[in-house]
Amino acid sequence: MDTMSDAQQQSGGDSIPNFLMLDQIPANYLQQVETDLLEPVVFNQGTATTDGFCRFTLQNKGFLHSHSKIFLSVTPQAALANGFFSPNVGIGQLIKKAVLKIGNKTLNEIDGWNHLYAIKTSQISNENNTEREKFTTGRWLSHEFEYADESSVLAEAYGLETGQEVDVDDVRLPKWYLSQGGHPTEVPTFMIDLSDLFPFLKVNQLPLYMIKEPINIELHFEPDDGKRIQKTASDGGSSATINQTDLKFCADYVFYGASDEMTRYAAANQDMSFSFVDYRLVENTTSHTALGSTVIRNLGMANRVVPRILTALQSDQGNNTILGRMNSMAPMTNASGVQEDTFRYNVRYNDRFEYTSDVDSLARMFAQLTQAEGVPFVTRAEYSGQSIDAITSTELQGHSQAGNLEGQLFYLGTRLTNGRVGQRGIELFLTGSFPSSGRVIDLMRTYCEYVRVARLTNGYVDVYNA
Repeated sequence: MDTMSDAQQQSGGDSIPNFLMLDQIPANYLQQVETDLLEPVVFNQGTATTDGFCRFTLQNKGFLHSHSKIFLSVTPQAALANGFFSPNVGIGQLIKKAVLKIGNKTLNEIDGWNHLYAIKTSQISNENNTEREKFTTGRWLSHEFEYADESSVLAEAYGLETGQEVDVDDVRLPKWYLSQGGHPTEVPTFMIDLSDLFPFLKVNQLPLYMIKEPINIELHFEPDDGKRIQKTASDGGSSATINQTDLKFCADYVFYGASDEMTRYAAANQDMSFSFVDYRLVENTTSHTALGSTVIRNLGMANRVVPRILTALQSDQGNNTILGRMNSMAPMTNASGVQEDTFRYNVRYNDRFEYTSDVDSLARMFAQLTQAEGVPFVTRAEYSGQSIDAITSTELQGHSQAGNLEGQLFYLGTRLTNGRVGQRGIELFLTGSFPSSGRVIDLMRTYCEYVRVARLTNGYVDVYNA
């Protein structure tokens, strides 16, 4: 972001901090918060074949707090006795696409947002998921040891932590978490942080009072064909509608200073620019046959600054599982947990490969993901399927934990180091031996993180690629 000069920061003899940058505002600076509970100005429920949709319109006042929330819940059909959300996305399972618009310009637009959210969730610690995210966003991807009978030190396996005791080889989620068709008015309401929807707001605040154009948030929901919620193994239904009554945007507008500091800040900053990242989804159908003989995908992104790319290999498992479609399948391993055949991964752009030799080890692939995104809080068995009998045989909501988790959180990540992408774009090379039956891969998703610049001039915004 462009830094303000000393002359811009000094107005009327006192210093005014850069209100746009969250880390530059003193902790003791006077601020007032005004909260509005907004309902969508447009809402469409969607059907089994069409997406749902809603739009919120913000008021042009104050600064929009980056941690404003969107509240969401569902109404399950009667036959869906005990519905629940995938542990690695929670209520985010509903959102297919998120768009932030200023006037007719798009500031952030992320397609396949829920699948990117699943990758980001892997960076959250088990403790945070258990103690906070389960109650706020509905995410519960945390683990606990399953201790042997009459032992408090010997654990034979581990499984997902629900906070409930095992009941006859089956562990259940708490009743308050479940969306029960028999009690449609008692379903839980969860929230999504605005900065999770739009990366722009991770480091910047929107100066709404300085913008003369309408600001809209648009959410596209998954169709109601089993993609919105998971079901317990014994349930007969799979449908869940968006609860329009609970669909709200809790907008926090922040006002700084005791007098006219915000007016002087606006007068001193009639023309300013700030950089941020957005994600471009490149989605391709694929198969185990194609992956077995090397898939080469051109991801585009020519003439853009791309710091990293993230890839997931999805198996469309439906909603009668724990993860549903929020998975990413690892290459096959044999009965001893050893990787079968060859796995190779590389990225090429600007006429050179990112890795001098192909990444052919899943351990090295995990290290590359850690360098690109941070340490993922998933186990070896969940990431690569190479740890035999580590995941418990105890079922969860009637589903096998081992069968639903082993090798199903396998994400590929690369931090690009060769500067701006040239005219040929980015090429991804991937070879591996993947299942030919059962949970077969049918879709490859790659998210390209790229840098954009927004310029605010006299109340109007322009957006372009860096």
